[in-house]
Amino acid sequence: MIPYDSPKMLADFLSRRGLALKKRFGQNFLVNPGVRERILRCLAPAAGDLIWEIGPGLGCMTRPLLESGARLRVFEIDRGFMEILREEFGGRDGFTLTGGDVLATWGDHRGEGPDKVFGNLPYASAAAIIAAFLEEGFIPELGVFMVQKEVARRMTAAPGSPDYSSFSLLCRTFCRVRTLFDVAPGSFFPAPGVVSTLVELRPRIPAPVPGWGPGLSPGAGAGEGLGPEPEIPHRRLYLELLRALFSSRRKTVRNNLLRFAGETGRSPDWAARILAEAGLDPGVRAENLDVEDLARLTEAAAGGGPEREG
Repeated sequence: MIPYDSPKMLADFLSRRGLALKKRFGQNFLVNPGVRERILRCLAPAAGDLIWEIGPGLGCMTRPLLESGARLRVFEIDRGFMEILREEFGGRDGFTLTGGDVLATWGDHRGEGPDKVFGNLPYASAAAIIAAFLEEGFIPELGVFMVQKEVARRMTAAPGSPDYSSFSLLCRTFCRVRTLFDVAPGSFFPAPGVVSTLVELRPRIPAPVPGWGPGLSPGAGAGEGLGPEPEIPHRRLYLELLRALFSSRRKTVRNNLLRFAGETGRSPDWAARILAEAGLDPGVRAENLDVEDLARLTEAAAGGGPEREG
């Protein structure tokens, strides 16, 4: 049995196996069993669920997820860890291992339609992984991710707040996001230099999600009050404009649109025209725009010329 709860024994185990932690993969093992139990309660795995686990490491969460009766596909990039995962779980029903960078491999399996996705994500790539899922319309009924607290603040930030970014707007477009709880560095081995936060993502749906009410921690209610996902018939253009508007945070929406127009072969008066049609102040900055604002701007931008989509 792998000694998941003891940093010293884990270090000895890795040494015996000739494995070294790779900083570029952001490898921090969750050695606090109480935190693992809390995560399991948030995931609520059930027999028959298909769950994706990103970055299982040595399998401290893999084991209880399989014991719940859930089917599990794990994505692991470290070859040494992959070997251990095969030894520990390869013979179990419902266990599938996918090797390599999840950003390069997840799309090959999205047709499985997992019920839930979980990951103790590397700090350096957490936002990129979540953004890739959202941009491609991959939003299972429940996503639970451990991320750096700074990333969690960006995910739950509201328009006009200091942490609001293109990533915030992307999350607001397609998800209800709430913070679940913070995890101190000492809960990991090796201990990271930052606080971690567990976040929950659910698709934007009309019906309220149970438990989403008063009393949430500050910032946790970023998903509250959001209605169904807005209709975005020009999804690709919407995402292009989202990135363009935040390309320079100090510039106004008008100036960022002018730059985008020049890069995409649109006429100089295009920016002023679509801002007027969308009813937006040319002097506003992207950090003050919400989903509905960008949706109107996209509809105006798709009204003619090379930007029209079917």
